Amino acid sequence: MKKLILLANIVLLSSCGGTIKDVSFETGDYLGTGYDDKPQKTISIKKENTNKTQTSEKKSFLSALSSAVVSDSDEDEEMSDIYEKSVNISYEELDLLLRTELENNNFKIVHVLNITSGVQEQGVKDFWKHMHIYLVCKLSECSKIMKNNPQLASQFPIRVYTYEKGGKMVVGVFKPSTAIKYMGNLDAEGIKALKTLDKELKKVIDTITK
Repeated sequence: MKKLILLANIVLLSSCGGTIKDVSFETGDYLGTGYDDKPQKTISIKKENTNKTQTSEKKSFLSALSSAVVSDSDEDEEMSDIYEKSVNISYEELDLLLRTELENNNFKIVHVLNITSGVQEQGVKDFWKHMHIYLVCKLSECSKIMKNNPQLASQFPIRVYTYEKGGKMVVGVFKPSTAIKYMGNLDAEGIKALKTLDKELKKVIDTITK
């Protein structure tokens, strides 16, 4: 039946003076039904690539700004996001050294939490010994950080922690400049202050564990 209809169309065109050189069939949304997926797929791909480009540019800008605010010495050892070291002394000795070095570097100790004691009061016996959290702050630097990014108040005071592992005391801290990724307003002064805190806390830990 289809062949008869096609033949009839050819005869009709020939009778109108037309010459058929090629007969081909293409798929497409010629009637405007909205079922042709090709244009939509193309638009989706372009949009996705645009989003990826914008995300990449944002990360590149953040990385460039962060790298532009460097410490005084390029020879400073890189500080990992979680920086900790162990030392073969008692907790009492570590506590004294830590308090002394923090105060020498103008950090204020807001409070010290005895995590081990609190956990044991809840009936848990199998837990880390001498785990403490020292809540410390240096307002001269923290104020620069929170000036344009008040939401970073949740990152302060900074938490310096201790615990016993393998008969040795461990002291560590989360690198303050990890907060850069949460800055809604990127500013060089705030980033520099965070990196200054990195350097000073690393110095404190290195001094008491050397």
